[in-house]
Amino acid sequence: MLNQDSESPFQGIIRRASTAPDDKKSTFVTDTSLIEAIRESIESPSGVLFPYRNIATGTTDTEGIRRSLIAYWGAVHDVFHDAWAKPATESRLMHGVGIRAMGRLMDRVMTHVRDDDPNARSAAAAELTLIVSHCAWTEGSWEALGLAWNDLQNTPRHISALSNFLVRTYLAERTQRK
Repeated sequence: MLNQDSESPFQGIIRRASTAPDDKKSTFVTDTSLIEAIRESIESPSGVLFPYRNIATGTTDTEGIRRSLIAYWGAVHDVFHDAWAKPATESRLMHGVGIRAMGRLMDRVMTHVRDDDPNARSAAAAELTLIVSHCAWTEGSWEALGLAWNDLQNTPRHISALSNFLVRTYLAERTQRK
């Protein structure tokens, strides 16, 4: 759905196993990384997407999930525009490690944003601006992690380290803002 939806920042840039070889040059996000990020949020009781599932009835508010995902990832697109829709060799935001870590940050950011707010995307963007100066998606280094921007890999260790760093930084910056 995110690859087809005209409101989605992922429209046309998700690479699937079935993506034609000629189209792979214009797809920057692997579906497995994005699916895993969404799955973690839906299945974890602390995930922002968890409340959209009614385990008792077996129903899911897919429209609510869609609104949340489009608002958050649209905000990521807006705030980190220079790192968006680039090959993983040029942007770790589009790399599996970036997608997974930003997915985990979504669970913190979107608790402060209502998915049914017409300004949800800009509200999420305001939250994400708190971490901009700490991010090195396309150049420089992640000083707190002791890694150059392009040394981050899609490994459990790097996903956890980057996720923890982004969440800690976001929470610290949000506390200082108050």
